[in-house]
Amino acid sequence: MNNPSDILFTVTGITFILLSLYGSIKLKRTPFLLGICLFSFLPIIGESIAYSDDQSLFHLPIIMAFIAQAILTIPTKPNYGSDNLAATSIAKKIGLAILFTNAFQAYMILSLDLGVPDLYGYFHIAIALIILYTITRSIKEKAQWE
Repeated sequence: MNNPSDILFTVTGITFILLSLYGSIKLKRTPFLLGICLFSFLPIIGESIAYSDDQSLFHLPIIMAFIAQAILTIPTKPNYGSDNLAATSIAKKIGLAILFTNAFQAYMILSLDLGVPDLYGYFHIAIALIILYTITRSIKEKAQWE
């Protein structure tokens, strides 16, 4: 972690994870989604840099997955509440997709020799755990998001 870009990625990653965690714990939709949305740009940037270095097509699906994640988590003013079963059902499915994407990315970083610091794999685990906590909490209790 001597590279200035590693320090920048680490500080911003921790900031976005903490923002998302705060939103999840306090049931504030905007910081929760904003943290995940902004965090999604870190793998996009990192994989784009790696793609420009080695031109491997391996990086493109990862970039696309995190572009989709960023789009899905753009914080918007919702027009629905917890009484709209269709909206809450799709929100849980989107949450599971984000959980799977980050868990898989963590698996790839931590188990394959990709040249990516393990810390970034732990960042993806943190995002996956925040999503898991949020989904579990929404199933257990009928909490109202702000």
